[in-house]
Amino acid sequence: MELFIGIGNLLIGAAYCGLGLLSAWEAWSQYRTRGLSRFGLGFSLMAVSCGPHHLVHGYCVLIGGSVTPALLGVTLLGLPAGLVFCALRLEALRGGLGDRILLASPLRLGALAAAFLGGAGLLAGWSLAAPALPEQLICTTEGLQRLVDAGALRPELAPLSLFANLFVTLTYGMVGWYLVATQVRRYLLERSWSLSGLSLSAIFPTCAAMHLIVALAKNHDAAALPFDLIGVPASIYFLWVVRRLHTDSVIDWNRRPLVGVASAPTREAPWSEQTTVVR
Repeated sequence: MELFIGIGNLLIGAAYCGLGLLSAWEAWSQYRTRGLSRFGLGFSLMAVSCGPHHLVHGYCVLIGGSVTPALLGVTLLGLPAGLVFCALRLEALRGGLGDRILLASPLRLGALAAAFLGGAGLLAGWSLAAPALPEQLICTTEGLQRLVDAGALRPELAPLSLFANLFVTLTYGMVGWYLVATQVRRYLLERSWSLSGLSLSAIFPTCAAMHLIVALAKNHDAAALPFDLIGVPASIYFLWVVRRLHTDSVIDWNRRPLVGVASAPTREAPWSEQTTVVR
């Protein structure tokens, strides 16, 4: 279990860092033709905190950090959406469409979403009830040494980690809500779903659930605290951007006319409500 969670977090962290760098590069390289991408900037800032957080956590687990079945469960819960979104972004990077149109029933997707939220709630409750260490190691020299070796946070700093992780649980959960609402509006307009949009919409509730389980853990990784704190202002900005895009109160790549380009882009942004037909 330790090996899977450690490697899984390293892969998730590498994916976040790669997507953040790609988003920043696209925003910079296309600034003159498409203007400022507030979403791209917000996504990059989010990745600056989430990517290193997962890298540090995975490293700490591999060198002897404590893990729980709840953390294993939420890692498995978030892998499918993350793998799909990364695969689509790699396809777009190579010149492909970077998206697929789905004709799934909204009832099936709603049932899947309800099962996902129920599973995340059960895992969070399990994490809250689970002890920090196995019963036989509590209040023993071996147990204390394990916490020290794993880089556990000092007790006086634990409230900061708790606050940061609970805060981003709320903000990333709200980001997921707005992204899902946008995809629902898209379905009402076109009777179809965007695979890229749905996978991105699923990533943030998964990220929120993982931060909730980390917040409820009885011990925290000291090395991850700086990135957790960076994540607070980054998540505020990203939530602000996503909400304004959802309410059409900001001009971004999804609404800005192209400058010096003869035709519309071949793929829409993942948060877009409509599919542009390229002629």
